[in-house]
Amino acid sequence: MKKLLLFSLLLVILGLPKLSAQLINPDFETWTPDSFVSSARNPNSGLGNSGWWDFNLTHALFLGISPITVFQDSINPHGGKYCAMIVSEPMAKKALDTLKYFGVTLPDTNGIIYTAYFDVTTNVVVKNGIPCTSKMQSFSFWYRYLPNGLDTCSCSVGMYHFDTVTKQRELIGGGIWKNTDTTTSWTSATIPVVYDSVNLMPDTVVILFSGSSLYSRPKAHDTMYIDDANAVFTGIDNIAGENAYVHIYPNPAKNQISLAVTGQLQASHVEVYDITGKLMGTYTMHNNLLTINTQSFNTGLYLYKMYDNTGIQMNVGKFSVVK
Repeated sequence: MKKLLLFSLLLVILGLPKLSAQLINPDFETWTPDSFVSSARNPNSGLGNSGWWDFNLTHALFLGISPITVFQDSINPHGGKYCAMIVSEPMAKKALDTLKYFGVTLPDTNGIIYTAYFDVTTNVVVKNGIPCTSKMQSFSFWYRYLPNGLDTCSCSVGMYHFDTVTKQRELIGGGIWKNTDTTTSWTSATIPVVYDSVNLMPDTVVILFSGSSLYSRPKAHDTMYIDDANAVFTGIDNIAGENAYVHIYPNPAKNQISLAVTGQLQASHVEVYDITGKLMGTYTMHNNLLTINTQSFNTGLYLYKMYDNTGIQMNVGKFSVVK
């Protein structure tokens, strides 16, 4: 029974009830004991509640012994009494194998907190994300980052809509932030959220913080501090004003996508990410024109960041790929 319970905890049940569009525990002041790791605490209100959860998977028999990666920190919060401290650590092979069995692939070294719902009191229910019924325009937070060498911390925001006909959850918008610099003082970061759908409204938001790279050689003992998150919501259908001088076509794309910049601005290169934050490629622009081969891209929403010759980000936008 314990084995079934632990495995069931890893199931992601799509779709959430529609509630208010409000971040939960954005200042990381609420913490409760971890249900399975007595020495750990989680930044949420406990079982049966939505909030920030982690991949602290420690069970000697079924999951192996993995180090704790998320901590309640009171030494130097940005505001209030506490902040969240994420430390990347190697996971036990049993834990990784169990996650893979249920379709969750993580590097063997990681430190993550993400929005989710857990309840294992009577019926085992795990829901990925928290309720959100308004379009988020931007997501901001304060952070400090102390990497153990060269590594990358990140935050991704995904806005989802559950289709009651197809019974599938569709990603309709999102944004990504990454940082490789050692940051000893509290620093603010803001993620613009862009949307692929004009008419669909979200019902779920998934926000994920990672203290180390999710895709390329993450290091152990990276430390990321998070505090005082904030979301700005908007009533408009789409966020496109900042992209008026960039033309992208065809959108959605199948085999290739082209970007053209008009006006006096001179673009240097473009970075393309999938919605999880994976860098798909860096592409050089020539005379403000660029064509990207998307044949190897999966169907879905992609975000791009455009930079000028000095390295300043001059544009952020999105496009879709449909096969």
